[in-house]
Parts: sequence; C-alpha cells; structure tokens
Amino acid sequence: MGNNPKKKQPWSQSIKGPLSFSLILAIVAGGVGMITSTGGSENEVRVDIGLACFGIAFVVSLLVISVLTMASKENDPELGKGTGVNRSSANPEKKSKD
Repeated sequence: MGNNPKKKQPWSQSIKGPLSFSLILAIVAGGVGMITSTGGSENEVRVDIGLACFGIAFVVSLLVISVLTMASKENDPELGKGTGVNRSSANPEKKSKD
C-alpha cells in the first residue's frame, strides 16, 4: 500500500496545461474588460474592472477545465476487483460464493 510507485501523468492531466490556458484566457478577459469599461478615449483606464475580469475569468476557466478533466479520466483497472457482492465488474451477474 505505502510503496506504490508514482506513475508519470500525461500532459493532458498535469497542472501546467490548465493553468497556462486559464492564465492566457484571464489576461485576454482582463484586457478586454479594462479597455471596454473606459467608455472612450477621454476617460481614464479602469484597472479595477480589468483586475476583476481577470480574477473571475481565471477562476471560472480553471474550474471548468478541472471538472472536464475529471470527467474524462479513466478508472484504475484495480477498481473492478472489489471485495463486495460482485467481485469483478466484468461479470456483474456472477455472485461470489464465500
């Protein structure tokens, strides 16, 4: 139990991909929010609204990506070999005889 070797995760399940994508999306959202909230060239740039757009876009995109990653993750093959009524998920109608 305690000496399981760590498996190297593929790039699609590592944290670098979702963080970099969320950061790029948040920078774009912050820039667009900052520029569009000024209301013209005579007004000053609204950095506070840009930072709020940045934070919201970063958190929301990171949450959506992590949920989609968890939904597409394959189960470990050892999970089908339980100790319950059905010992293997490959033969659900076959009952164990203990």
